[in-house]
Amino acid sequence: MGFFSSSQKGAAEGTYSRMKPYLAKKDGLKHIIMVNSFSKLGNQTFDCDSKYTTELDFILSAMQVDGYEILDVKFNSITGQGITGNRTGFNTVILYQ
Repeated sequence: MGFFSSSQKGAAEGTYSRMKPYLAKKDGLKHIIMVNSFSKLGNQTFDCDSKYTTELDFILSAMQVDGYEILDVKFNSITGQGITGNRTGFNTVILYQ
């Protein structure tokens, strides 16, 4: 478990560094940013999706550390994604100020 959450955190760090240039300057207005992700492999059981949870939690935390206020998080899931068609894709919109 530790290895996977560690690699997932590393992936989230990379994602956040790539999305930072797209974050709006802190101007008191509301802004959005969309992040795309996939579910963990073997997501057929009723369980916490540790991959999505770890990655999104890191991004939300990093935004707050950088002084942004998270106002809302919405997502859409799309089944049958990935190379094998066995993954779920997530489009996540973060509303922030």
